[in-house]
Order: sequence, then structure tokens, then C-alpha cells
Amino acid sequence: MALGLALPAAAETVEESEAERAVRVLDTVTVIGNIEDPQSTYGSAYTLTERELEKFESSNVNSVLRAVPGVYVRDEDGLGAFPRIGIRASSSGRSDRILVLEDGVPAAMAPYANTSAYFFPNISRMRSVEVLKGPETLLYGPQTVTGVVNLLATAIPEERAGFVRAEFGENNTGRVHAWYGDQVGQVGFLVETFQSTTDGFQKIDRSARSAGNEIEEYILRLQWEGTRQRLEFKGQYNDETHDVSYLGLTDADFKANPDRRYGLSELEQMNRGRTGFSLHHEFDLTDAWALKSTAYWTDTERHYRRLNQINGVNIGSVADTINTGGTNAALLQGILDGTANTTHPNGVRYGNNFQEFTSQGIQTQLEGEFQTGAFSHNLTFGVRRHEDETRNVASANNEFYQQVNGALVFQGLGTPNINKGEAEAWSVWLGDRISYGNWSFLPVIRYEDIKTVGNVLNPAPRNSLTNTSVGLGVNYAVNANWTLLAGAYEGFAPPGSSAAEGTKGEESVNYEAGVRYRNGTVGVDAIAFLSDYDNALRLCLVANPCPGGIVDGSTLQSGAKEVYGLELGAFATLFQNESFSIPARLSYTYTDGEYTRAADTAGGVLAGDTLDYTPPHTGVLQFGIEHQGGWDVYAALNYTDETCTTTTCDRFGIDDTYLRTESLFTVDLSASYDISDVVEVYTKVDNVFDERAIMHRGADGARGNPGRYVGVGIRLNF
Repeated sequence: MALGLALPAAAETVEESEAERAVRVLDTVTVIGNIEDPQSTYGSAYTLTERELEKFESSNVNSVLRAVPGVYVRDEDGLGAFPRIGIRASSSGRSDRILVLEDGVPAAMAPYANTSAYFFPNISRMRSVEVLKGPETLLYGPQTVTGVVNLLATAIPEERAGFVRAEFGENNTGRVHAWYGDQVGQVGFLVETFQSTTDGFQKIDRSARSAGNEIEEYILRLQWEGTRQRLEFKGQYNDETHDVSYLGLTDADFKANPDRRYGLSELEQMNRGRTGFSLHHEFDLTDAWALKSTAYWTDTERHYRRLNQINGVNIGSVADTINTGGTNAALLQGILDGTANTTHPNGVRYGNNFQEFTSQGIQTQLEGEFQTGAFSHNLTFGVRRHEDETRNVASANNEFYQQVNGALVFQGLGTPNINKGEAEAWSVWLGDRISYGNWSFLPVIRYEDIKTVGNVLNPAPRNSLTNTSVGLGVNYAVNANWTLLAGAYEGFAPPGSSAAEGTKGEESVNYEAGVRYRNGTVGVDAIAFLSDYDNALRLCLVANPCPGGIVDGSTLQSGAKEVYGLELGAFATLFQNESFSIPARLSYTYTDGEYTRAADTAGGVLAGDTLDYTPPHTGVLQFGIEHQGGWDVYAALNYTDETCTTTTCDRFGIDDTYLRTESLFTVDLSASYDISDVVEVYTKVDNVFDERAIMHRGADGARGNPGRYVGVGIRLNF
């Protein structure tokens, strides 16, 4: 389901209810300034407000971010548990080249050592989402090559308030999000939980097991606020079980039944969880200067029991062998169907990838306003010390089975792989928002000093690198309605702890220029962009294999590339009277580009190769009826173009039959009704016409979007 259009960083004013006023944010770490002031942000900026998130109540972050111009998402498991998010064609990996924050704090398992999104904060408990691109991204980091996704969690309310949302739907789906908080004198608190369970939409052959997930999460926030100081503690605990599989389908099987899952994958399961704490302090030094500091620590675990090999063939080659009629294609198809027994000594091999990640750091930022003659300044200067640790736990053995008469028969265990990687970094950033008449400027600079070790338990790659990036953003207010904007900056992304000595990280030079228009309830953002990557990198994983089938966790230099395109966002109230209004939003992205220099590695990209997993056209059109009688109805029309799944698919002489995704057009509907000031009920239908398409191939077969889903829910504000 798609949310509808993201609101360009300026929004129509919405009358607040008492409950909404009660949960206004006292002060939080955001990456976008005043969303109603188009001059406050330098570059492309979009905010999804709480009101917008409620329209379709999506639990899939892919569906939410699909509505933001310049963002590309892929359904892998169909539930959004392992999102693949790219910004301006940054990467085909698992969100490893964008910066994901929660309340301004890095949310990756290990932001410097391993950025792949095998853990992602639950979108269902967020009250707002910000997406920022352009030179301002240098104020955050470490990933600055494309953009920032900042997830804003529930804030402590200004006064006693509570909230409960419960939803029930198809596939035995049930979700509950609840919180309660209050302010007592100078002290405030919030207790919160999110619970979710579903059987998923896939059906496993010859198995009664589900293909869904179970999630439970608990959050505690405590706050003390004095005259000039504020201190907030946040603690959270998360535990999740996902019955997911890397194994997709052959094209023929997908066309016959896109919800099918092969029976020999039934033992696959990922258990993951996170414990985290943060302490945020703000001190108003004067009326114009403030010091903001945050210390944070997270420990994330990920135990994935996954299918690696079938009859001696790595799963990355099974579907391709069958699709193309390769060696033993009929035998492999029979094994997948459960009608043939395995014949290889290894039979069916499961790997146990049991990893733990610790991420910790402390950052402090000085913010202040001052004048120099006719120039107004808003200065930001920050420093961060960060440390990562990645660990493979000793009990992670391979398991071997034989398939006999359609059932898996255990054979034995293999040898565990133990390692421990580390990363440490210093970051320094400085930016000055300068205003002069109708002009405003943002010169910004960021410095990173990074040291990594691939495995401290054995001789392993060690790397040390520094990076200095600069940028400049410019706004010009033509009049009260029109703003011209332009920007250029150098982007950077660390290569990870597995990088060999001398690896310098991914680097890009990014340009953008455009216009913003605001006139009451009408707004348009049109921004053209060009990103020139000098040293594109690729992390070689089972979920994101490199040329030659490399999946050892190493970092591959994949050449240089240029990406260009257009982002268009618009919103308007098409009709309004005393009884009802008709709002509409549009989001559209056009993207093109190619690799301009071959990779250093044999078998890698060549100059002229296409961009993988970068659809030329994506768009979302949302419109609805908002009635003063308390009922609202919304529709979202979502389109994603087909795209290459490898960089080689447009080469001369290449058969691209199995090297592309399919285009997809879906329609979502939702409706809500206010029974009282406290109680609101809603219903939603995702993918109304049950349209299905291959959205992801990876290395292990075709996977598609989920089918039609119908859910009903209730929201209580008290």
C-alpha cells in the first residue's frame, strides 16, 4: 500500500484537536526546520506528518517512503521487515548507502562497520518521517552520498494523554500500538508498546508453518525540564521473529502462484532484537545559543537460519538454472516441488548466521544565532565520537539435510565461523545558515576520521581513512510564493569493516536545482538532480551478491556512475466548502544514468552499463474527501516502472528475460469515521485489484509485492 504523496517541506495548516495539541513535541532532534517555511531548508526536503501517516496506516516502511520523490524501494519479503531503500539511485543493496536516523540518532546496526538494514525501526510506531537531500545532509552522516531518512518516534506529551490503535485483518494479522504519558511539574514520562503478528501472505508447500512475523517492542521515555536545561532518557527493547526466506520462485512458478513458497525453505527463520538507551541534554547558554548533546548505546542481535544450498548448488543459481534450462534443471525443479530427492552429499544446507552488533557514541552540537551587519547567521558546529562492534557467535553452525519424499531429514552440523569486527570514528561538522535580504546561503563542511578492523580474532583487513566533504546551498525568495533553490556538495559513505587497506569509501559530487511554490493550500516542488559517483561501492552479501557470485561480506569497488533526474511533488485542495474538502497530492520521480568507468575488479561493471534497480519512472497520486461530519475517504494510485536487476542487462547480446523486474500499478483505499472526540474507526484495502508483479530478483529467484489486504481498526485518543 502507498501512503499517498509526501508533503513537500511545507504544509497546509491543519486545525489541531485537543489530543493533537497534547502531544505536540516539546523539543526533539529533527533534520528539517520549519516545514511551513520554504526558506528554512536548503535542498529537497519532505515531511510525512502524523496526519498523513494515519490516512493509510501502513505497517510497511516501503509503502510509506514510496510516496516521497527521489526515493526508491523494493519489496523483498512483502512485509517491509528488510527494506531496500535507495535515494537518487544510491545503491541496490539493503539501504546501505542512505542514513537512517531515529530521533536524530543513527539507527543502523553498525553505522560504520555494517550499515545493511537487517534491523529497521518499526514504522507503525512513528509519528512523523523526514526525508532530506542536498547539502544539509553533511550536518548528519556518516552516509551523506544521497540523503537522510529521519524517523520521529512518539514524544512525551505536554499534558496527560494516551493513545491506542488496534488493527485486525487478513492473514491472521493483528497490530496494537499504545502509549500513555504525562507531565508532573518539571518531570515528564511516556510508556509505549507496539505488538504485531501476522501469518504473512505466502504459503509454504507441505507445511503448516506460517510465513509471517511476530514483533513486540517496549519504550520508556523520561524527561526533566528546568529553566534553561532539558534532559531526556529513552530506553527501548525490541524482540522479533520473522519466518522469512531468501529463496524466491522460478518465473514459471511465480506466474502460476506468486504466493507460493517452496517447502524445503520451511525451516528458515530470523530472530532479531535490540536493546537501546540514549540520553539527550539541551542547555540554553543564552537566548541565542544552545548546546545539545546526546549519548547513545544499542545492542542488536540477528540470528538467521537460512537456506544456502540445494543439491550442491548455491541458492543464487537455482532459479536461474531452471529459468534458462541449465544443467540438472529438471532435477532441481523436482527438488523444489518436493517430488524428487536430493542426490548431492550436502543435500540441503542451512547456514546459521548468528551476529551481534554494538553501536555507541556521544555527540554534542553548538547552535546559535548572531548578526554581522546586514547578514543573519544560524551557526551549527558539532562533534561526534562513535564506536561499532560486530560479532559472529560461536554456536552458528551449518546444518545439513537430505530431502526424502518431500521431507527434510537431518544429517549433521558443519563448522562455525567466528569473527569480530570493529570500527571507530571521529566526526566534525560546521554549517552556517546565512540570510541576506531575499537570499539565504548554507556553506557546510564535514570531516570523518575512521579506523576499521575486519576481524580482531585473526589476521584481517585493517583500514584507516579520512574524508573531508564541503557543500553549499543557496535559496532565493522571488516573492512570498516562489523560491528558487540550488546546491552542490561532496557526498561520502564509509566502506565498512570488511574493507581492505586503502579502500577510500564511496564518494560522490551531488548537484540539484529547482523551484518551490507555496500559496495557501497549493504547493509545488520541482527539483532536478545530478549525482556523479567517483567510487561506487558494493557490499557483497547473500542478499546482494557481487559479480561472480561473491557473497563473503567483502566490499567491491564498482566503478564510477552518473545519475540524473527530476523530482516533482505537489499538493492542493481541489475543492472546499463548509461541508467537505477534496485534497490531492502528487509525487513523481524520473531517473536515468549509467556507469561511466569500469570497475577495478574483473567481471564487474563496464563503462556504459545501466543502473540496476533504478526504475525510470515512479509516481503516487493520492486524493480524498474530508468531511466536516467526521468521515474521510482516501485513494492512492501507485506506479513503479520496470527496471534492470543487474548492471549487465542492457549490454549488447545479453538476454535480459530474467534480468528485469515488472512494472506495477496498484490502487489503495481507506476510510475513517470519528465516532466521538475519543474514538475513531477505520478500514483499509491495500492493492484493491490484487495486482501482482516481480519486484525483486536478488540472486535467488523472483519475489513480488503482496496481494490484496483488507483490515479494520480503531484509534482511541484520550
